[in-house]
Amino acid sequence: MDSAVVFYSILLGAVLLRQWHTHQFRRIVDVRVAWATFFFGMMVNRGSFILADFYYAAEPMNTILTKLGYIGMILALSAFFYAIEEILPYDTKHLFFLAGLVHVLLAIAIPRVWLDLVAVSIALITLPGVMLFLNYTRKSTTGELKKNVERIVATFLVGYFGFVFASDMVYYSFGVPLYLVGEVLLVVGITGFGVGLIYTPTLDELDWMQQLVELYIIQEGGLLVYHHEFEENAEIDQVLTAAGISGVQSLFQEITRSDTGLNIVSVGDFSILFAHSLTFTSVLISRQPYTVLLAKLKEFTADFETMFGMIIQNFEGTLREFSSANELVSSIFESYQSGSSSN
Repeated sequence: MDSAVVFYSILLGAVLLRQWHTHQFRRIVDVRVAWATFFFGMMVNRGSFILADFYYAAEPMNTILTKLGYIGMILALSAFFYAIEEILPYDTKHLFFLAGLVHVLLAIAIPRVWLDLVAVSIALITLPGVMLFLNYTRKSTTGELKKNVERIVATFLVGYFGFVFASDMVYYSFGVPLYLVGEVLLVVGITGFGVGLIYTPTLDELDWMQQLVELYIIQEGGLLVYHHEFEENAEIDQVLTAAGISGVQSLFQEITRSDTGLNIVSVGDFSILFAHSLTFTSVLISRQPYTVLLAKLKEFTADFETMFGMIIQNFEGTLREFSSANELVSSIFESYQSGSSSN
C-alpha cells in the first residue's frame, strides 16, 4: 500500500508539473506547483517509511529515514497550506504555511520519541485549513466546478484519516486491522485527490472574485448602456472608455475580417474579456483572463439580453432603465458588491 502511494504520488505530481509547464499563463508561484510539491512530499514520506521499516532497521539510518519521512509529510502539508491560502480570500497571512515550516524545524531538531506529537500537532492544524477551503468553495463556486471541489475535499479527508490510521501510534494502540484500513484509505484518498485536481483545470481560478475590476455593456456603435465598478476608479470617463473599447474592437474586426468580435485582449497587468450579443457587447476588465470569468461573462450576457434586449434596441441614452441589472451582476458575480458602484 505504501508503494502504491509512492507510485501514484510520483505520477500525479509529474502530471501537475506538466500541466503547469504547458499552461499559457504559468507563474513561478503557482497553485499547480504547490499541489505537485504536496505529492512529491508524500512520495518522500511513504518511501522513507518503507526504507526504514524493511531495509534499514539499524541505527542511525533508521532514525534518519524516519525523520525524513516526517519532514516529507509536513512539507507536503505545507505545500497544501500554501495552495489553499493563495486561493482563500481570508487574511491568514500564510499562518498555516508558516506553522508547517515550524513543524519541519521541530521534526529536524527534537528526539525521535517526540515525532508522534509533531505528527498529531500538524494533523490538528490541517483540519481547520481544509474546512476553511471547503466553506469558501461552497460559497464561491457553482455547477460542475463546485461538485468537483467537493469531491476533491472529500478525497483529501479520506486520505487524511487514512494517514492518521496508518500511523505508528494507531498501530501500537489498536493493532494491525485499523492500520491496514488506514493504508487502504490513504491510497484511495491520495489517488482520488490527485485525479480530482488534474481533471479540474480551473481549480487555480477560485480567486476569480479578486480579479474583477469593471464591467461594461456597450451598444453597437459604442454607446454605453450599463457600467459596474467592482473597484472604485473615479479617474476613468466611462462613456469615453466604452467608445474606445468599441472602436478598438471594430478596428480588429476590420483587420481580421471577422464577424464575431474579440474574445480576450491583454493590456499590461489587465485583461479585457468580451461576450457578444446581437445588439450589444459585454466587456469585463479583470486582472487575469480566467476561463471561469469568460464563462460568467457569457452567462451574464445571455441573461442581460433576456431582460433588456427590447429596451436596448430602442435605447436613447437613459441609463436608469438598466438599474435593475445590479441584481443580475450580484447573482452571477456572487456578492462582490462591497465598495462597488454602478451607473
